[in-house]
Amino acid sequence: MDARNRRIRQMFCAMSVIGLFFTVGCASSKMTANLSGEKIFKADRAVLDAKEGNASVNAPKDLKVAEEKLAKAKSAFSKEDYDTAANLAELAVVDAEYAGDKATTQKNLNLLEAMKKENDMLRQEIEKMPK
Repeated sequence: MDARNRRIRQMFCAMSVIGLFFTVGCASSKMTANLSGEKIFKADRAVLDAKEGNASVNAPKDLKVAEEKLAKAKSAFSKEDYDTAANLAELAVVDAEYAGDKATTQKNLNLLEAMKKENDMLRQEIEKMPK
């Protein structure tokens, strides 16, 4: 009887451990799905922000790279490849932010150039004025 009770306890412990692994595994994949979903949302927002910052005009190639990575992240997510989706989404955020920053820089350079031209025109007008 003692050997039988020990065997039952061993089976119970083994089943408990298997159940625990199963529970942790399911919770982990659900958490990974949520995390990668959040990262895709952030990447989507970053791409939209870059577009609003005129990246499509001033940094179209960089914006396209970000959009392609975001599309790949969404595709990986739909295939339940959550790790790849999260990684691609993070890269898309970086690329979108770069495109937005590059667009802002180009916009500022254009403004600077316009100001220089205006200053030159004013300087020429001042020089033409009688003394």
